[in-house]
Amino acid sequence: MTAVTFYTHVSNIEHFACRLSKRALEAGSRVLLWSDDDQQIERLDQTLWTFEPESFLPHQIWPASSPLPADTRLLLAGDAELPALPPGWTVLNLSPDFWSQAPAPPARILEIIGTQAHELSVARQRFAHYQRHGFTLSHHDMQGKA
Repeated sequence: MTAVTFYTHVSNIEHFACRLSKRALEAGSRVLLWSDDDQQIERLDQTLWTFEPESFLPHQIWPASSPLPADTRLLLAGDAELPALPPGWTVLNLSPDFWSQAPAPPARILEIIGTQAHELSVARQRFAHYQRHGFTLSHHDMQGKA
């Protein structure tokens, strides 16, 4: 069963996404950072190189319509259609897409939610959607932490 974790009240979404990606990679997962915003993908691309002064996270921007790269553990992508991912992937979802509608939902979905009231309202709707579809849910309030 797919596990969905919501992180709410995140003040710097791109930086937090990089930290979560690093943790997922260290746990042995392959990670797909999914966004519907090309500018956000570019910001994430830059942030992954610089968010830690002593290191960087190797990654690749993946055109989701092309074959999945076999040798890259961290991908950034966005597309009109959700891709089918092999087992073991973690999706860090920064888009309005519902990964319950993917051809094969990933093992783990991480949803990062900002601090604005409308973002939190949408997050509640997303939480209810995943709950209705039988996903395992958890929530972390990051107010004052991230």
